[in-house]
Amino acid sequence: MNKRWWWVIGSAVAVVLAVVLAGPWVYANFIHGDQPDALGLSDDAAPADASAEIDGTWTVGAGSKAGYEVWETLQGQRVFVRGQTEKVSGTATVESEKLTEGTVEVAVATIATDDGRRDFQFSNSVMNASKFPKATFTITEPVDLSTVPADGTITTIPITGELTLKGETRPVTTDFDIRRSAAGIEAAGAIDVTWTDYKIDKPTMFANIIVEDAGQIQFSIILSK
Repeated sequence: MNKRWWWVIGSAVAVVLAVVLAGPWVYANFIHGDQPDALGLSDDAAPADASAEIDGTWTVGAGSKAGYEVWETLQGQRVFVRGQTEKVSGTATVESEKLTEGTVEVAVATIATDDGRRDFQFSNSVMNASKFPKATFTITEPVDLSTVPADGTITTIPITGELTLKGETRPVTTDFDIRRSAAGIEAAGAIDVTWTDYKIDKPTMFANIIVEDAGQIQFSIILSK
């Protein structure tokens, strides 16, 4: 075999190796796509002197969001994926500056990422949204809101409740950032979740992508009267 053919074969092998080795990097940096920011309080400064009386019945209003965050690895390249939706509803009751009742419901089938194939598998084989259309978080212990000032300052408060995913309910406690504004009450928090605790099987759309066993459920809630 002459040198020319050795050069051709060597070049072909080099190309194959480059594709194999660079594949995860290409996936992480180009195919994976830009992910939305983690859910939290809005960047807009809350207006000072919240005028609404904090006691009363509140409704989860426009601008509220919820979703999930998972981490996945492809041959050493670790990236996160976030799915989010604005199809969030619920109510809350505040009495004597204490949150005594509160429920947030999320329409599971509307949670979307940057990849429709991933969303199809998430909604169907992973979450079975046709049978379990709602994910919910309900508080189970009163939350003292008297320490949340009316000037828009953020206060971090632990909230205890029950998280229901795919029909499985588990007790949880997590910190929520809360602030008051002229429009109402804003709250944002993240709940760490081990998927098997809720009998959720990890997606298997791509055999070479490993989804980690734990992730987060994230909320950004705006309450209005």
